[in-house]
Amino acid sequence: MGSGASQVVAVLPAFDCERTVGAVVRPLCALVGRVIVVSDGSRDATAEVARAAGAEVERLPENRGKGFALRRGLELALAGGPAAVALLDADGQHDPADLPGLIRAWRDERFDLVIGTRLQDRETSPPARFWTNYIGSRVLSWMTGRELLDSQSGYRLLSAPLAARLPLRADGYAIESEMLIKAAARGARIGHVPIRTIYNDGGSHFQPLLDTFRISCASVYFKVFDEA
Repeated sequence: MGSGASQVVAVLPAFDCERTVGAVVRPLCALVGRVIVVSDGSRDATAEVARAAGAEVERLPENRGKGFALRRGLELALAGGPAAVALLDADGQHDPADLPGLIRAWRDERFDLVIGTRLQDRETSPPARFWTNYIGSRVLSWMTGRELLDSQSGYRLLSAPLAARLPLRADGYAIESEMLIKAAARGARIGHVPIRTIYNDGGSHFQPLLDTFRISCASVYFKVFDEA
């Protein structure tokens, strides 16, 4: 475990991820101090597999959406007084081996928020995912006044002080854009670290066109009406 990594808590929102969550949790347990999985009303053995792999597990009785599960995970993580919180998906699209790079950027460059970026690997990205992400990133860059290379990436690391200052409200995928809008409004130092591009669309619940439209509408709301 590298310097500072023991003070990092990893949070994974998970919905019906029994096939993948164990393979994500096990290496994370060797990289950070705690791993918290929030099973978002999963109908399978997600919670049991995550717990067997070494995670602390919070089970929500019904599916509330990624944002709700992530907010609950952040609440649980911050209660333990960590220095930083890492956010990953449990569906196999985020490689735990990339996390030390985000931790180094946070520790050495003193970023408040580090985003794992994938757009450098255009050849390995499905066209719909690449273009919706690219356009969304351009829009969020304009809205925040910051250069955001991969606004839809859920692979992130936040300093605990910043995480505690973000009044997040979104229940769905829009939470990632809400986080960027509110972090930028608070003057957060935002950095980017390249990560592997892994698209497991068979296990992902993200619908590129529909969910990107929803995210865009929600982003306008958070920017105009709820940039608290």
